[in-house]
Amino acid sequence: MKRQVWIFFLLIAFAVATEAQTRTLGLAEAVQLGVQNSKQLKLSQSQVDHALSHFEQVRDAALPTAKLSAGYDHALMLTRTLRIPGDTAKSGSIRLPFDNPLYQATLSFNEPIFEGNQFKYAKKSADLLIKMTKLDADKDKDDVVYTVISAYLNYFKIKQSQDIVAQNLQDIQGKLDEITKYENQGLATMNDVLRFQLQKSNTQLTAMELESNRKIANYNLNVLLGLPDSTDIQVQDVSYKLDTDGPYEQYLQQALRDRREFGSLTYQAETADINVRKIHDEKLPTVGVSGSLYYFDLTKSPIPSSGGFIAPFVVGLNASWDIASLYKNKNRVNTATIERRQVEINRDMQVDKVKTEVNQDYRDYELALDKIKVLQDAVTQSTENEREMESKFHNNLATTTDRIDAQTLLYQARINLELAKSDATIAYYTLLKSTGHIQP
Repeated sequence: MKRQVWIFFLLIAFAVATEAQTRTLGLAEAVQLGVQNSKQLKLSQSQVDHALSHFEQVRDAALPTAKLSAGYDHALMLTRTLRIPGDTAKSGSIRLPFDNPLYQATLSFNEPIFEGNQFKYAKKSADLLIKMTKLDADKDKDDVVYTVISAYLNYFKIKQSQDIVAQNLQDIQGKLDEITKYENQGLATMNDVLRFQLQKSNTQLTAMELESNRKIANYNLNVLLGLPDSTDIQVQDVSYKLDTDGPYEQYLQQALRDRREFGSLTYQAETADINVRKIHDEKLPTVGVSGSLYYFDLTKSPIPSSGGFIAPFVVGLNASWDIASLYKNKNRVNTATIERRQVEINRDMQVDKVKTEVNQDYRDYELALDKIKVLQDAVTQSTENEREMESKFHNNLATTTDRIDAQTLLYQARINLELAKSDATIAYYTLLKSTGHIQP
């Protein structure tokens, strides 16, 4: 009895573990998991953090600089008498001690007052770098969302095809059972039975190929979503996108307004403008204020004693002007101006690229919708054809081959229609991506 109880609990545990490996996901949840576990987005976030850190470094550069130094020197005077040249009197001689220690320390600070607006330009450039990096991260997110949607819909296509093939196998098995009975009653030939058996085998081969493709797509989707490799994903029904939300011009204007690339080019243009002004202002003089505190102690003890050290404090105002910049920066300004024009050329090229991309995606979506209309008619026609051929077969007006061909046409039409609906949905999301507004 105890052994049976243990076996019962083990079976339950195995069933629970098996169930835990199966996960049902909707499209929105799959996208959420893909974004949450994307290594590409984690790298993008680290780049944003790097840009923020660079900005803080630029801000730190505006703080006053301070430096503390200390040292000890020890001199032994090999010649201890120093006579001032031109003074023949003994009073002009200086008697130096043989042993001469020196303790010294310096504390200094420096604060730029005006550096030709260099700090202002550095701060603006760092701020623009943050904005560009964030835009790149947003674009990476759009790419991840689109990749997850495409992978999910492709997996859904395989599952839909499997369902249709399974239904077709049931129909074939029913007709095979029926024709076998007819053959036993002398109403059909063995060749008729063999034809249905061959059709069943071919359909089983299709089912096997689909299952292999499903396992591959399932594994790839697990990797993409950050799920355990052994997870068996069950998809939910997808809401097909089978109509357009507006004319082509609406999608185009949305893309030209909202694509991340244009925002990034705008920031690049601002950065180029800042670089031109920065080089211009490098011709200006710089002004700064500084202060230093010195400590000199000539006694043998490092501890200060009255009359044994001096500690002057010096405050200064410094100004400098690199005159050579007046004639050396000309070519640098020309280079920066050319780089600014290149940004504008890149913008024009990007406009052409986006227009071409949106047009291509919009026409592909229109074509996918037109295919669905044709395939819907094909399913209706093949359904009626299969029904009539079934009736003719029972009335000995059609051969087994005719009956199988009619069923194959219906089966293929159903698969093509489901695939076309999924392809149209993928085309719709591709169109959304080209406008910069991809979302599940």
